[in-house]
Amino acid sequence: MFGLGPFEIVVIGAIAVMLYGKRLPEVGRSFGKTVGDLRRQWQTLSRELETAARVDGPLPGRTSRGIGHTRDEPAGARLVETPRFDPPPAE
Repeated sequence: MFGLGPFEIVVIGAIAVMLYGKRLPEVGRSFGKTVGDLRRQWQTLSRELETAARVDGPLPGRTSRGIGHTRDEPAGARLVETPRFDPPPAE
């Protein structure tokens, strides 16, 4: 678990008992809920990013399956580049 050996887990448990004592079950519950909420939020964010990537399509210059063109483009199609914006010179 997280690269910790049995001795390290016992030491962490002893420190937790010394710090929290009788409140340890309550603290453990709140910690578990927090970790669960973070995990759900991370999964939601990952799903939204994957969905956005599928909707927007591949990034320019990226190819699918390494064949030189994406699935949506014909083999001879060229990418259209957007105009470059140069900021005005500082005076």
